[in-house]
Amino acid sequence: MASMYRETYSYIDREGNHTSVRLSGRSKEETDEKFQRHVMSEVRKKDVPTVRQFVDAVYRPSFMTGLAATTLANYEQYLRKNILPYMGDMPMDAVNVATLQQFYDWMANGKKHGRMKDLNRNSIARISGLASRIFKVAFEMKIIDDLPFKTTLLRNNGAMGEHHKALPDDEVDRVKRAIPLLKDWRQRLYMALLAYTGMRKEEVLGLRWECVHLAEGYGEVKTVVVFPRNCKAVIKEMPKTPYSQRTFLIPRPLQEMMLPYEKETGFVICGENDKSPASYSTAQRTYQQAFAILGLKGKYNNHDWRATFGTQLKERGLSSAQVADLMGHADTRMVETTYARTRHEGVMKHQKTLEMINSEYRIGSSAAPEKCKKSRSINAF
Repeated sequence: MASMYRETYSYIDREGNHTSVRLSGRSKEETDEKFQRHVMSEVRKKDVPTVRQFVDAVYRPSFMTGLAATTLANYEQYLRKNILPYMGDMPMDAVNVATLQQFYDWMANGKKHGRMKDLNRNSIARISGLASRIFKVAFEMKIIDDLPFKTTLLRNNGAMGEHHKALPDDEVDRVKRAIPLLKDWRQRLYMALLAYTGMRKEEVLGLRWECVHLAEGYGEVKTVVVFPRNCKAVIKEMPKTPYSQRTFLIPRPLQEMMLPYEKETGFVICGENDKSPASYSTAQRTYQQAFAILGLKGKYNNHDWRATFGTQLKERGLSSAQVADLMGHADTRMVETTYARTRHEGVMKHQKTLEMINSEYRIGSSAAPEKCKKSRSINAF
């Protein structure tokens, strides 16, 4: 029989008292492991922070600084509207895979729980991605003993949803013809930039006349304007990513609409004066009223125009890499999975090509019977 090893350990328990425990094992390594796993893990539970405490004390100041403005705004929304309301007051080590499944279902069935809407599958995936990173940091810091995110067990029951969708070609044509007729100059320029350039909303609002070169037919994305927590405008000299700083093309219809307002300096969509960007209320009112006048409200959003831009370029023969360059993406992944998904219109544009390939096989074609005759002759042997 193997001899037993015994070790006495002294520690401070959860009530702050000095105490000790004697453990047995086949080696010191085994008793040390027992002490850490069964004794100290219980002691540490006293100091395990809640999810809210960990986010406020550790994750926000250490891992959310330096993020792009739009990414930061999205993360804050995920925390404020979803993660913290559901599990913010729970100790981090109390969150398990069952908790997370209930969290997923709570988001997917939001209306049943008094929320404004049910979240779709894509939204739930993005929110859970942030939550997973928070818990991974806690795990690496040894605040929790295990990661509760078990991807093979968790089910995302959200409805299928389109994060971005391209407008049909006939709708794009209708709107582009109507944009010059908008009476408000901000609405006219805003919608023209949105429809013709594929720029993000914050890029349109941050565009300066110094970066517009109408005679040469191009502009430069260098700054963005965002509204953290829907408040005062913040000018960011760095767009979403380094690749977002790019040249964009200005086609002739857009040149013609911008030319009457061209200036040496200042914001294209300005506020009270050329040197200040549009305020949050002005920006909201500008695009919401324009969408309503153009018959787009409730059907499409700002980013759908970006998806339309990428989709039309891809359907007209540009490679994913070329579309990514024009849209300001680091690589082709977003183009291929999100922004340039094939539409009905895209498939139909290849109809003539397919007809040409298969024209000699039409019924009544002289070539088809001859080939069939040869084929039968070969099969005869």
